[in-house]
Amino acid sequence: MNWDDIRIFLSVARKGSLTTAAQALGMSPSSVGRHIDNLEARLGARMFIRSQTGYALSDAGLAIVHDAERAEGALDAVQRKVPGLADEVSGTVRVAMPDNFATHLILPEVAAFRRQHPGLLLEVVTNVSVANLTRREADIGLRLVRPGSGNLVITRVGSMATALYAASSYLEEHPFDAAGRGEGHSAIGWDEAFLTLQASIWLAEALPRASLVLRTTTLQSQLAACAGGAGLAVLPCLLGDAVAGLIRLREPDNVFKQDIWLVTHRDIRETARIGATVDFLRGAVQRNRARLQGNKR
Repeated sequence: MNWDDIRIFLSVARKGSLTTAAQALGMSPSSVGRHIDNLEARLGARMFIRSQTGYALSDAGLAIVHDAERAEGALDAVQRKVPGLADEVSGTVRVAMPDNFATHLILPEVAAFRRQHPGLLLEVVTNVSVANLTRREADIGLRLVRPGSGNLVITRVGSMATALYAASSYLEEHPFDAAGRGEGHSAIGWDEAFLTLQASIWLAEALPRASLVLRTTTLQSQLAACAGGAGLAVLPCLLGDAVAGLIRLREPDNVFKQDIWLVTHRDIRETARIGATVDFLRGAVQRNRARLQGNKR
């Protein structure tokens, strides 16, 4: 492999298609495709599985992607030592995080980050499910669950508090008694596919007598239903405290708090674009520490 091979191979691996990789590289899709075909011919193996939805790494591709990232990191380290290139941050960084982090913490600060690093393209992937960094679903993860394995750099950057909420309009008709364990109350919970989430487990254990009236797949939909008076909801203080008319019924110390983990693949951690993005994400969490921990408005 020469450097062009590494650069093009990694771009297709990260983007999942020739077209988006070509856009990031400033090349034509046909040229990117020829490079990949030539690389596979030289190595004697298919690096990607082609399908109508794009390009996914094959077993052979997965076997070499970490070596390619190490080579990328080594080249980036050399470039940082050259005068005039130390502050040059460019390329694409794919970050996976919960939707509430993206909406309420990260995206409001992206404009300032982009002004600092105009050559950087940030891709934000939001999903309840955890992206797999090892399989290149993301370069960086901002998570509420600490990964148990993998060649990863894992750093705790903060914590997030959760409380039990209801709208004042709901409480006028349904006064809340903590000792009643939800008796006579309506509850808003998670879809059955997410019953292992900590919020879902807490709701079932703490309020077993409440009637579940609504299941959703996102926190934003639970927040909207709760604000509209549909019932009780377990929400991050980051969300619940920001909505006028929502009242805390159980404080975070009586519900739960979750650590926030910043995760990167070890082989690319030292690249300039990853380092700059990691610093940005860590800073955004720290600047919003009070909101995340549920300090009173």
